[in-house]
Amino acid sequence: MFGRKKKSGANAEAAALLAGFLDYQIETERMKDAARASERSIAILKPQIPIGTGPSAGWLGGAAALPEGMAWPEQDGEKLLFLGQIDLSALPPDLWDGAGPRSGWLAIFLPAQWPPQPTVLHFDGPLVEAQSPPPNSADWARIHDFKSIKTFALPKWPLVVESRPGNEIHEAGEARRVDKPGPGSLLDPAYHPFDPGTVSLLCEALDEAVTGMARQIVRFPAMKKLRPADAEWFERQRSAMLDTFVRFFQIEGRVRSNARLGADEIAGFIGELAQLNACDYKYLRNDEEGYCELELRETKLLDPQPDSSDLRRWWSRYDRGLTLHAIKAYTADPAINPPPPVLPGALRERLEAAWESETRGGLAAMGHAPQGHIYTPHGPGTPNEVLIKVHTSKLAGLIWADCYSLVLLIDREALRGGDFSGVTFDITN
Repeated sequence: MFGRKKKSGANAEAAALLAGFLDYQIETERMKDAARASERSIAILKPQIPIGTGPSAGWLGGAAALPEGMAWPEQDGEKLLFLGQIDLSALPPDLWDGAGPRSGWLAIFLPAQWPPQPTVLHFDGPLVEAQSPPPNSADWARIHDFKSIKTFALPKWPLVVESRPGNEIHEAGEARRVDKPGPGSLLDPAYHPFDPGTVSLLCEALDEAVTGMARQIVRFPAMKKLRPADAEWFERQRSAMLDTFVRFFQIEGRVRSNARLGADEIAGFIGELAQLNACDYKYLRNDEEGYCELELRETKLLDPQPDSSDLRRWWSRYDRGLTLHAIKAYTADPAINPPPPVLPGALRERLEAAWESETRGGLAAMGHAPQGHIYTPHGPGTPNEVLIKVHTSKLAGLIWADCYSLVLLIDREALRGGDFSGVTFDITN
């Protein structure tokens, strides 16, 4: 009598909404399970490694090849950006249960800004290269050559097709397994710079590390309360680090002034750098008397460092940049002027092995049930087929949302009729 009246109607409505949501989730999981269990053929699109060793089934990145006279596709008055194109004759005949054309090309274009609503074109006949607008501002393009307005382009990766039963890629996370390499070292020729750009990258990374090390070895004792033994260690290191500072910039100056650096010259200056002393300390806490508790370590500048070390930062920056420069050189058209630098054998072999491991599941796939979650119905028993799924990839310079995958879907009947005007997209999570 005196209590609050129950809102039975509102409760019933909430219960109905919850029940509807749960039913929808259950149906979605059933749909996904059926799609993932299907043994229908799928096409995994892998980068051609080694590159240029035979015919390809199309490519991701680079420039488009369109019929002569075809207007560049636009959305809302803005030119679209080129993602890639596929040679339909290279696809398995039974892909999508045989639906869709098996001649000509599919070219995929996206707007620069989110959402990535696709335009997919099907065309045949002789083609001519048509340069894509540079994807400098694209939300989905990773930085590969620092987004320079004049030179930025996604690396052009020729593709090869591997046909497999679709259910295999969902077994035991097989497609996501990557062989992780051990810690690298600049003493290994497989990590040496190979052109002026990568030599400069190395110098800049080491410049930051050496300058920071010299600054901190002088600065830290002035800021903190040290026990005598620790103070003596810092005093010894002060002399050694200032010597490293001077010698590094002497070596760096000679390297930068050398207009022609061959493999022998690069190995020589790396040998000099390897002799330079370095040190590292980790500040843990202050003890009850206010003295610093420290972990102190003496090392060499080029020695591999533990992940927790500040000296690891220069190596991570250099290793990452070296790989990006190598991708650009590896995928560049050898006919351009000036021609791209040739990757040294040791570097090329190391990176090719790493890239093959990274792309075991391909850069993209067609006709399969995506790893990850999408709500859009797809696969057997639904109206839709997965036209293509494109992975987030450092190798291809692509990133979809928070490193997920872009999935393009097409109505099955439209696919049978070769109508690609209604392709939609989803993003896995």
